[in-house]
Amino acid sequence: MEMGGEFLVVFCALLWITRMLWVPYGFALGTVLFSIGRLAQGSESILAETPEKNHLTMVRLIRQRNIGILFLMLASAAMFVKAPMHLYEGIYLFRSSWLIPFICFTVFEVYTTFRMSHLTK
Repeated sequence: MEMGGEFLVVFCALLWITRMLWVPYGFALGTVLFSIGRLAQGSESILAETPEKNHLTMVRLIRQRNIGILFLMLASAAMFVKAPMHLYEGIYLFRSSWLIPFICFTVFEVYTTFRMSHLTK
């Protein structure tokens, strides 16, 4: 489920430039599938593989992964913006505003993935 959601998120992110009507919905579905798969994975199995000296670092990395999932959900919500939208005193959302939280998600995801794999070895 997690891999299918991840594939759908990347596929829809690449197709965003085409302005197809179903792309934000596919991105949102991929986000839901990825988030459920990642959160269902649980932290207990990851912490069981980790040596005791790296336990606190692994807990921090799991929290960072969860923050990354929040950024992905924010990107999914921002992808539905069709025209410039005024939110509050000088804050506007544009059609490409979803890219900022999506880039934050990718940075969190890449960092935590490589760091977690290093700590479990």
